[in-house]
Amino acid sequence: MATDLFDHLAEDNIPEPPDGFDQEFHARLNRTLLTIQTFEMCIRALPWFLRHFSQAVVGAIRFTMTGQYEDPDKPEFK
Repeated sequence: MATDLFDHLAEDNIPEPPDGFDQEFHARLNRTLLTIQTFEMCIRALPWFLRHFSQAVVGAIRFTMTGQYEDPDKPEFK
């Protein structure tokens, strides 16, 4: 039975896709990828960046104001 199905499908004429099919497909795919990557950057990468960058900025400001680095004997809060 499976052979009959494959033989039948091999004999059928399959129409060609429309002319703009590839362009439409790529436009939808690119739009979807851009949306997903932008969302992921805002949700995952941006908070991570802001956390680590703000630590460096606060450290630079603290050093500028006090003229010394943090006391290494002081316990860190995590």
